[in-house]
Amino acid sequence: MAEKCPVELKPMAQWVQEEDPKGICRECLLAPVLQWYREELVEKGYSKFAEELSTIARAAEVLPLQLCEAFDKIKGEVEESLRERLEEFDCATQAYEPDDDS
Repeated sequence: MAEKCPVELKPMAQWVQEEDPKGICRECLLAPVLQWYREELVEKGYSKFAEELSTIARAAEVLPLQLCEAFDKIKGEVEESLRERLEEFDCATQAYEPDDDS
């Protein structure tokens, strides 16, 4: 990765199952990550993977864990430059800090 992630990057499937120490709803952060992944995959010619993610997201019984397992699987099946880009999305998500307006 171009820049080091400020948090210890974990597989998304592991991360989403952990309780957030700050009380952030981790499942709630997955919608933008899904969009980032789909856009990047389509742009790089991996429409098949983007369609897989869309199918999982549309399923009535979708579980955040299933989606995160798909993110992790895809990273293992694409070229290194795309994997690094997807890991940047993971890093942005895992390092997310809500603005403190107080």
